Amino acid sequence: MQNAFSRLPRRLLACLLLLLSLAPLARATLTQQGPPLFTSYPRLDAEGFLDTGGGQSEFVYQDAEEGRWVYVSPSLRVEIERFSGSFEKRKLVWFIAHIHFRGEEAFRAFSANPKRPSHAQARPGQIAKQNQVVYAQNGDLFSWRVYNKQTIGLIIRDGKILHQKTYNRPRALVPPLDELALFPDGHIEMRTPGQLTAQDYLDRGATDVLAFGPILFRGRVVDERLNQSFTHREPRSALGVVGPGHFVGILVEGRNERSVGANLQFVAQRLLEEGCYEAFTLDGGQTAAMLFMGEQVMDPGIYNGFQQARKQQDIIGIGFSENIN
Repeated sequence: MQNAFSRLPRRLLACLLLLLSLAPLARATLTQQGPPLFTSYPRLDAEGFLDTGGGQSEFVYQDAEEGRWVYVSPSLRVEIERFSGSFEKRKLVWFIAHIHFRGEEAFRAFSANPKRPSHAQARPGQIAKQNQVVYAQNGDLFSWRVYNKQTIGLIIRDGKILHQKTYNRPRALVPPLDELALFPDGHIEMRTPGQLTAQDYLDRGATDVLAFGPILFRGRVVDERLNQSFTHREPRSALGVVGPGHFVGILVEGRNERSVGANLQFVAQRLLEEGCYEAFTLDGGQTAAMLFMGEQVMDPGIYNGFQQARKQQDIIGIGFSENIN
């Protein structure tokens, strides 16, 4: 015997199913407030970078109370905004960073100690300062998996293969060991394990490959694994791509009074709203960090009695400034 759905006209049935699929999103209401409009830019060129005729080598603006951080040079523009609001009736604070770059600028990994890339660790702010990195986020904390003798994933740093043992298909584990490859021309590539070997990445010219994930979305299609193992409210860190030379970083605070953290569906939706067509999850929890001119912009929350971003083997970042010390 046919059920009630099967007797409906096909077009009406499709509309009904669409409404049902959107119902959870309708319940997940978001309110948000960001900083006021910024109007104090220096003289910019036609592409939005610092005009070299103005006599400045870089422009830096930071106001933690307002929730805005701005850096502009002839080849790099970073704009970070802090948002606060309520999602599913819980308080949240998150940061959105638009990173525009050109020329020889590119994201890369910066190690706590390049001579011991799998073992040496430091606070992310310390790594950023010692390398004078303008903008950075945490990476994949693969050293934790080294110390705990877990599957490490495919890891390349500075053109050298450090680890290769990984999965052979997409997984919904935490972490699934999806791969983020950084290239010297500024582009990045995202894959699930087993698609390329470490040597394949080197042959393609990758300088660094991180293993964490999951990939949030590709071609603006959200990965189906986000509904399986990544639904808890936690501090989150991720990186998305709008287009060549335009990335978007996101950091969601958690484990503090003003923010409970978020699931990966929330992170993916924010990056889609910012115009990204693909995005990748970096390590979260107490590893999550966003840094501007060597300083954390976020409150890392409290975990096991500690109120700092944990020590890690490296960060990923872009830009160099002699004014960071």
